[in-house]
Amino acid sequence: MAYKWKVLIVMVVASFMVLLDTTVVNIALPAIMNDFKTDLDKAQLVITMYLLAIALVIPLTGYLSERVGTKRLFTFCITGFTIGAALSSISWDINSLIFFRIIQGIGGGIIMPLGIALVFRSVAREEQGTMMAIAGVPIVLAPVLGPILSGYLVESANWRFIWLPHIPIGILGVVLAHTQLRETERVANLVFDYKGFILAGFGFSVALIALTRVTQDGWTSTVVLGLFLLATISLTAWVLVELREKTPLLDLRIFKNFTYTMAAIVYFVSTLIMFAALFLLPVFLQSVRGLSPIQTGLLLMPEAIALGITLLIAGRLYDKVGPIPVIVPGLLGLAYSMWMLHGLDVTTSDADLVKILILRGASMGMMALPAFTLAMSVHPVEALARASALTNVLRQLFPAFGIALFATLLQTRTAFHFSNLAQTITPDSLEAVQVLSRLKEVAGQFGASEAVANQAAIGVLNGIVQQRAAVSAFQDVFLIATGIVLLGLIPSLLLRKPKPREQASPVSATPAAEPAD
Repeated sequence: MAYKWKVLIVMVVASFMVLLDTTVVNIALPAIMNDFKTDLDKAQLVITMYLLAIALVIPLTGYLSERVGTKRLFTFCITGFTIGAALSSISWDINSLIFFRIIQGIGGGIIMPLGIALVFRSVAREEQGTMMAIAGVPIVLAPVLGPILSGYLVESANWRFIWLPHIPIGILGVVLAHTQLRETERVANLVFDYKGFILAGFGFSVALIALTRVTQDGWTSTVVLGLFLLATISLTAWVLVELREKTPLLDLRIFKNFTYTMAAIVYFVSTLIMFAALFLLPVFLQSVRGLSPIQTGLLLMPEAIALGITLLIAGRLYDKVGPIPVIVPGLLGLAYSMWMLHGLDVTTSDADLVKILILRGASMGMMALPAFTLAMSVHPVEALARASALTNVLRQLFPAFGIALFATLLQTRTAFHFSNLAQTITPDSLEAVQVLSRLKEVAGQFGASEAVANQAAIGVLNGIVQQRAAVSAFQDVFLIATGIVLLGLIPSLLLRKPKPREQASPVSATPAAEPAD
């Protein structure tokens, strides 16, 4: 078997495990919130801290692979991720779960950029679209199987069981990485960019903490503003250090490539919206509409199927017609689907929702993979590892901050709408009088007192206000998401497909330094 196919198999297995993790957790989040008696503000850290941990270790990909070797690093990361999954299943409170999720993120963060760099290095440029479409199999299967598997396990057993499938997949990944990957020569006396690592890690972490504090303290509070200022100072210093560093962990000079920058913006928009929706929709369907986890998973399945089918088609189209004819229609379709979700309500039928989700999934398939492929393909072989590290760091950071931002917006908009509705739906309002009248009638049939009927009416009215406030808040968030997608149209119109790459020149032991077959 050609080495490129061996690399592809290892990447698919390992990536599937990592991507499956995000989808299963989304469905289980309401059950976790209920079990640990915590709110959405705290629970979303189960996802965002995992993504942040991934983003923080990705810059270490190049350095660690050269110090310990590709095979050793891949094996170690898969092992660490699997251990983190096992520990997550036995967590005793929300804080321990967040900690174990961070362990997962540390193990899983390097898997994707290392695998992607290896795949790009092993194939010619004219094959990259097709090969990345095949590599996108885990992106297809994980969203399809994740919600269904998670829904079934949560409903029939317990949310703790959602991580158990990771163990056999992780063992398989370790075996494949050890037996199929070629080891690279370890490089001694490498200079570690500790300044850049500390400044970036501190800055991004503080910014994420600031977002999570908004729901408690407000956007204009001294604490929140102080944290954002501190994050800005740290990240500014990081940029200045990286631009002058000879061997930076993240080479920001890659942004000098115009095509890369435009393609990266489009790709980041797609990932931000995808993960935000993956986070928001299960919460809406279970908390607002009252669906079970398995019902939620089945309802989301057509979107994943549409994503998978379109993903394979988009890879072929990208190779033949270039990026713009594929990406721009995908962006327009995604914007329209998010606009349709803006009108989502408790009365929206399952059939109508499925139509919207199919369009959203197909649109994601049209834009995400071609944008990523283009962003990677504009670089020479020797720069693939650096480009992969930078792209994957931002690919994880954007969803992490996107989920934190949308969770914050959802909380603040829910409180806003609840306050407004509480002023209109009062015990003296027409709607309240009608509810009270009906409840009194029912109570009388069962011999209940008027006091019991009044208390029941207050509870029903409060539920009505809470539900309407939540629906309005979700509609607001989806409207904001629509605007973000439309902004992605500007850079998409500036994309150009690069010329076929010349024969790859060998370089020493970088993460992508495997010879092509």
